[in-house]
Amino acid sequence: TLFRSRSTIQTIAFGYYIMVFTRKSLTTVITTIPILCFFTTNIMTVGRIQGESMAPTLHNKDYVLLIKNPFRELFFLRKLEPGDVVFFKSPQDNTICCKRIKFEQHQTVDMIQEKAVDEIHVVPKNHFFMVGDNLNNSIDSRKYGYVPNGLIVGYVNKSAGVIWPPNRWFSKV
Repeated sequence: TLFRSRSTIQTIAFGYYIMVFTRKSLTTVITTIPILCFFTTNIMTVGRIQGESMAPTLHNKDYVLLIKNPFRELFFLRKLEPGDVVFFKSPQDNTICCKRIKFEQHQTVDMIQEKAVDEIHVVPKNHFFMVGDNLNNSIDSRKYGYVPNGLIVGYVNKSAGVIWPPNRWFSKV
């Protein structure tokens, strides 16, 4: 029993290799999951367009690169401004919406319910007036009013634009 057959040694070596491989794979998975969770919660993620309110710029089921608010504020020092496409929680029902910022704080709003405005409406501090690019098919600030800055999840990266489907890569946002 001092000498083992070649197949027995190969079996032991293979078992040892599987054990080491499993341990390394498990370690990789265990360290990757928290990093991935932190990344998608605080830095950037992928946003999916639902509906046609942003047509013709963004279509239903397009995927876009979304820069999250905490990351934008800390590293880009970038202020959101009219023309930016953002994802935010709807003030009506907390669903995630994608719209374009039309007016920012202290700007005068000249469109409400697509009618001429008789009185002056000014966007309050730390709020935005959002509209969809497809005005005839969009429920937006004309319906639910101004959106507080705190409800904004993040903005669509203009340089990356649409990341899926591939035939819309580099389309302007």
